[in-house]
Amino acid sequence: MNPGISSRAKELLKRIEQLSTPAFKKQMRERFGINTTYAVGTPVTALRKLIKTLPRPDQALADELWASGIHEARIMASMLADATHITRTQLDSWACVINSWDLCDACACNLFCKVKNPVALAEHWMKKEEEFVRRAGFATLAFLAMPRAKTEDKDLIKLLPFIKNHAADPRPMVYKAVNWALRNIGKKNQCLTPHALACAYDILDLYADNRTARWVADNALWELHTPKVKAMLALRK
Repeated sequence: MNPGISSRAKELLKRIEQLSTPAFKKQMRERFGINTTYAVGTPVTALRKLIKTLPRPDQALADELWASGIHEARIMASMLADATHITRTQLDSWACVINSWDLCDACACNLFCKVKNPVALAEHWMKKEEEFVRRAGFATLAFLAMPRAKTEDKDLIKLLPFIKNHAADPRPMVYKAVNWALRNIGKKNQCLTPHALACAYDILDLYADNRTARWVADNALWELHTPKVKAMLALRK
């Protein structure tokens, strides 16, 4: 442990370690496909309980936890970070070192979708080639398209071409996030559904021989046409 860090950070890192088990670390890797290279094996449920005891936001503490390199500490850092003041440079530096889907999605949920102009941030990352940076862009978009998100329809429609362009990305961590974003846009409200459906059909036309792209589109079309989703959309304006 870095002797230069604050006592608060040291105590949190100690608690994270105490709440970990080898069995859960194994489950993270084998059941959920999480990269556990820098993980200790602490459940997210335990991290959430721990975070409730802390005042938020606390960017200084978040910075220390992120700098530790410990997987679970970085998830906590995303919960503590100050979305209103964190800089684009720092966001880029965090995104560039993400190495697992769960950390990526936690950051997208807890922080990336809440920063100033998150639509521009998502677009910026979707253009990047790095696997988890691009996933961060699409995961952020997926959260911006959640039912309660206040993202304007026009901003989500503006990003549909990126879904179309990257539907054939062969990397599972990317194309699954592309699919996730497409499905969420289609489910957000009745006005967006036709745009998401049109995007899915365009993908099928553009990538007729690409299995990855066809899965992205077919899976989205299947979900958006289910009776459950149709009934849900009927209640959303």
